[in-house]
Amino acid sequence: MPNQLSEEAAQVLAEYDDDALVAYTKVPYALMSDELGDRANDFFVEINKICKYYRIYEHGANFFTEGTNGDYTPATLHYRISKGLIDKEARFLFAEAPNIQVQPKGDVGRPTTESVDAITALNDLVETVFKKNRFNQLLVKAAKDCFIGRRVAGIVNFNEEDGITVQFLPSTQFIYETKLGNPNVLTKFVAFVVTNDSLQNKNKRIFKKKFELVDGVVYIEEALYDGAGVLIERVTPRQKTLMPVIPVVVIINDGLTGDLRGESEIEILKDYEQWYSKLSNADIDAERKSMNPIKYTVDMDGKSTEGLSTAAGAYWDLGTDQQLDKISASVGMLEPTMSYSAALKTSLDRIKSVGYEQVDMPDVALQTMTGAITSGKALKAVYWPLIVRCKEKMMTWGPQLEALVDFIIRGAMVFPKIALMYSHTVLVPVDYEVHVEQNTPLPEDEVEDKTMDLNEVASQTMSRAAYMKKWRKLTDDEVNEELEQIARENEIINNSFGFEQASAGTVEGDDTAEDGYEEPSEGEEQPEEQQDHSGELSEVMSSLESLAQQIGA
Repeated sequence: MPNQLSEEAAQVLAEYDDDALVAYTKVPYALMSDELGDRANDFFVEINKICKYYRIYEHGANFFTEGTNGDYTPATLHYRISKGLIDKEARFLFAEAPNIQVQPKGDVGRPTTESVDAITALNDLVETVFKKNRFNQLLVKAAKDCFIGRRVAGIVNFNEEDGITVQFLPSTQFIYETKLGNPNVLTKFVAFVVTNDSLQNKNKRIFKKKFELVDGVVYIEEALYDGAGVLIERVTPRQKTLMPVIPVVVIINDGLTGDLRGESEIEILKDYEQWYSKLSNADIDAERKSMNPIKYTVDMDGKSTEGLSTAAGAYWDLGTDQQLDKISASVGMLEPTMSYSAALKTSLDRIKSVGYEQVDMPDVALQTMTGAITSGKALKAVYWPLIVRCKEKMMTWGPQLEALVDFIIRGAMVFPKIALMYSHTVLVPVDYEVHVEQNTPLPEDEVEDKTMDLNEVASQTMSRAAYMKKWRKLTDDEVNEELEQIARENEIINNSFGFEQASAGTVEGDDTAEDGYEEPSEGEEQPEEQQDHSGELSEVMSSLESLAQQIGA
């Protein structure tokens, strides 16, 4: 048993060997070593850990199977709890894309018409760039890479053929250095982009892109390598760029003060997943044994017990062992009682619950939440810990997304020909600031929110135009048309009822002569306040009667 357990342990650990993890790096170590120098060993130790995290995410945490003598194949079902939690967290953070807006700088005074047009052009540029790069989809994938691999890099590229491109890279495919005393400023960034992935190194292609900031000038060089790190083509020799900064952001996942590498959430969750899989598979094995109970015979002739059928209604013709002096022949089965099921369920629920708590993810299931959720506010209360966790992550993601937008705008100013591929308006320099607002994919109580907004409109703390834009999604022109129509209807109703009251007063008191009223002469136009609105009043009354009949029906 000890020897066999050691063999099992060696087999499991072999899956985590460096040779088995090479596939997760995708970039040869020799190619990275040229840029790392003395830091290569420390970097590769970290990269090996990150590759293990990716393996756990894709295949689940490994575990040792206990309670077997090797006479049957134990269950090895991996419960990928870590993958499920990371996917849910990434979806909750970015499935509802954040609102990214370029706005006039707050301290430059009242914006002019020219500045408003310039800001509108910048917003159109950013929106078009993001749409063509499928930025919202990239955000969800980048969040997963960040949670697994501790960090992720966002790059903005400018090319006359491809235009403005935005891409994210996992931590296994880039190297970076920061300025001494200011970790927010990159002084070196090297990206290794796999353009053609293949099991054969000669067919694999890796695009290396290197930025360096030297004395306030950004240099760039690009080259193409194969899977063995052999140079295939030098795409761009080292040269200066027109950008004042390296157009790259590095987003760190969690971590404490001074942590430049970040934390992996797989590291937090792998132990819980391992024990959950281990106990669950032990339960599966026990259930298999119960479904196929152990059969035994006592004092039977071995020749008569060979090849006994287990089919339904089978008949066993057994013979006793004639070599025994005293025979006590018997046949029976050993069936486990499964009395541990309740305790096992408690343990599994506790392990799963603690694992969910590590990332503030509510364990929401249909059977447990039926009848408990009656409104959007109740659902929001259930997800409140996760909402707060995502707000904490947006403290890191928000400024970096703002920096990406700033890189796009700066590059569009430097490369106006490339900018014209996304906007026909010539960009004008203007003071601006970028705002990123997080959205959560939770249903809201719209009826209650609409009622509150209507009360604000009635109390004149909110305009009708703002209400129409918010709830009816109308444009400015549509809002103006709607307001004009409302004004015309109010004028018709007010004038009609005003004329009716004046007519009633005339009939009762007959004061027209006393007020100096004179009938207009033939051909003379009647004053507007004295014109007959009886036709318009009849139309309004007919409409009201028709509406009343429909309601009654």
